[in-house]
This record gives sequence, structure tokens and C-alpha cells, in this order.
Amino acid sequence: MKNFFFKIYMLAFMALVVFFMVVIWKVTFAHILHEYSNRKQAQEISKFKEEREEKGKKSNFEKIILESEERVKRYLGYRILEEVRIKGHFHHIGFDIGPDKRSYCINCHGDMPHDAVKELRAFLNMHAFFVGCETCHVRLDGQEKTGIFKWYDRKTGDIVASPVKKSSPGSFKAKIIPFEKINGTIQRVDSQDRIDFALEYRSREESLTEAQKSRAKKLLHKIVAKQPYICEDCHQTENPILPFDAIGYPKERIDSITSTEVVGMIKNYTKFYMPNMLHPGETLKK
Repeated sequence: MKNFFFKIYMLAFMALVVFFMVVIWKVTFAHILHEYSNRKQAQEISKFKEEREEKGKKSNFEKIILESEERVKRYLGYRILEEVRIKGHFHHIGFDIGPDKRSYCINCHGDMPHDAVKELRAFLNMHAFFVGCETCHVRLDGQEKTGIFKWYDRKTGDIVASPVKKSSPGSFKAKIIPFEKINGTIQRVDSQDRIDFALEYRSREESLTEAQKSRAKKLLHKIVAKQPYICEDCHQTENPILPFDAIGYPKERIDSITSTEVVGMIKNYTKFYMPNMLHPGETLKK
């Protein structure tokens, strides 16, 4: 019994010793560690502020060169170009082309589909930005032919008023589309039914057999003429395919489009040469 009370006494004494040691530690050393921790945290905050201020400082070069730059994205039909715009600089694209959200042709053929004839591909692809594919590649005859052409917004697909008089060439953001007569009803050639069929074909293409693909393509291209309209069909004074006056072109612009100079350029200028001045030391061989 005596040993039991002795052990209780020793445990109580040891607990008291530990308690006093903790008190002494807090009074003597704890504030030192606390101050050290606060000092280290303050140093880290100060360093962070200095780094942030350093990043915020701009050199003369940054202010003069980098601040004057503005990155802009241009849709070129076949890709999106991101370029640096420098104020007052002339070496930039002057307008946004914008994607055609209505045309179902470009889902397969792209915005710049003409590449077969090297001499004319740039000329034809340029036209593809304001002339719908069906305008040249669909030949309406007989009762289907209406002679009606209208502009549609490339973004929404909605028929819009002629943009020619309000916008400069190349910035119309609209395309010309022909209208046909089906069962006595006049409708645009790029009908919703044809769009839906083309989109469904694209979504199912990988799962179709070769025979099914072939049949679908034949149906898709059923209205496409074997021989599209050529340049002279529009660029002429007698009977151009497009009714320029009805789709908003002013007389002076019509005269320019149908002039003999334009037709002559298309027919005759199939080869182009760079000036000798761009090739120092070289002479043009006969």
C-alpha cells in the first residue's frame, strides 16, 4: 500500500515538473520562435512585393514597342491568322473575311476550294468570299430558272439587303445566292433540306460503306452542273449571269465589272513575271 501511494506521488511530481517546464519554455523561448516566424513571413511578403513591382516596371523599349502592339485574329477562309497590329502600319489585311456558316458546300470543300487551275485559283477563291458556290456551279434551266439572286449574311445565313452601296469591295460579309422554282414555289438553292442532308452525311460518313458514300455524294451533287459558269459568263455586257443592277451594284461599278479590260485580263494574262529589279544580277532569258 505504501508503494502504491509512492508511485502516485512520483507521477504527480513528474506531471508538475512537465507543467513548469512548459510554462518556463513559453515565458523564456516561445516568443523568440514566434518573432522569427513573423520576421520570415514579413521577408517573404516583402520579396513578393518587390518581384511584383519589378514586373510592373516597363522599360522604354516595352513602352515604345510592345505597348503599341495589338494582336488581332483574321479569318482567311482556310485558316485563322493571328498577327501583331502596329499602329499606322500598312502591311496588314484590311478587312475580316469571316466564315460562311450557311454554305453546306464548304463543309467538305473548304472556303478556298479552287486549286486546279494555277493561273485562276486566286481570282476564283477571291470570288468565293462574296459569291455562293451554287451561283457558279448550279445551272438552272427551264421552269427552275428564275433569274433571281439575293445576298445572304455569311454568319446568320439570313437574306439581307444589298451591302454593295454601304460597304467597300471585300468587306461585304455577305454572299450572292441564286433562287430556283420548285413546284411553283420560289426558294433559295441552298435550302434547309439540302443543308440538313449534307450535315447528316458528314456526321455518318465514317460509318457508311463505300457504296452508301457514293450514293450520298451523287445526291449531294445532283444539282451541280458538270461545267460551271466561267468568268466571261458574268464579265460581259450582253447578257451577264448576275443581274448586277438588281443586286445593288451602281452603274459605274457594273461598267467596271463588265468592261473589256477585265475580260481581256482573264483571257490573256495567264503568265506573270517578277520585275528584274527584284532579282539583282540576273537577266531575263529569252
